[in-house]
Amino acid sequence: MKKLIFTLCIAISTIFSSCTDIVDVDVPNGGARLVIEASINWEKGTVGNEQTIKLSTSTAYFDNNPDVPATGATITVTKENDGSEFVFTDQNNGNYTTNSFVPEIGADYTLNIVYNGQTYTASETLVGFTQINSVSQEEGFNEGEFRVRVLFDDPADEENYYLGEFVQANLAVPSLSSIRDEFVNGNEAFVLHFDELNVPGTEVDIKVYGISERFYFYIEELIRQSGTQGGGGPFQTTPAQLKGNCININDPNEEVLGYFRLSQFGRTSYTIQ
Repeated sequence: MKKLIFTLCIAISTIFSSCTDIVDVDVPNGGARLVIEASINWEKGTVGNEQTIKLSTSTAYFDNNPDVPATGATITVTKENDGSEFVFTDQNNGNYTTNSFVPEIGADYTLNIVYNGQTYTASETLVGFTQINSVSQEEGFNEGEFRVRVLFDDPADEENYYLGEFVQANLAVPSLSSIRDEFVNGNEAFVLHFDELNVPGTEVDIKVYGISERFYFYIEELIRQSGTQGGGGPFQTTPAQLKGNCININDPNEEVLGYFRLSQFGRTSYTIQ
């Protein structure tokens, strides 16, 4: 019996020693890539003329430095139904702004970026949103967890897709929730916000966007990879690069990161009870 126990101890010790071996992970580095953050967001009840597009170049996966602002680009957005062109002015910090944008639900827009001799483009439709009806709080699935339910009307006889964004001071990054109206078409729909940091008095800034089908599947994968809806683990695969809708017309094989989208959104706030 003593010999058996001794043998088991050696085996267990060997297993745990093996777990402490250093593993070098070779993450491919294809060099800096252009990152396009071109979200045209139109808040209901506002003119929507002031908009910002951000450009940067990515750093290596394990690099602690933030992405580098990309300056010196020329950016325009064209409204296809009437040819209106909106010029976004370089602010020399990666931000490009305009105060003359004209949003129109259902209109098609084309983004055009000239940067370092390359031309990048993308097209999308501005998707509308109805209105937020109510916000309520309820117990979550786990002990001490709460969830915030945001209800809004879904138009009938059409496919609709939505993105909920929840910002609160005690969370490092916004919480995202995306849904489609597959089972609630024409009825009241909702997005949910889960949080285990149940701190009464905390205010949550809430936005619900109307989004396109293509962007819905893009943001669904982004949420899954980020683990904000419960995914992940120490042995999961390295997140893959997400390809958006922006392409380099000079080199279609270039991997351009980011997305060009146009959304109307409703906004409200809620204080945790």
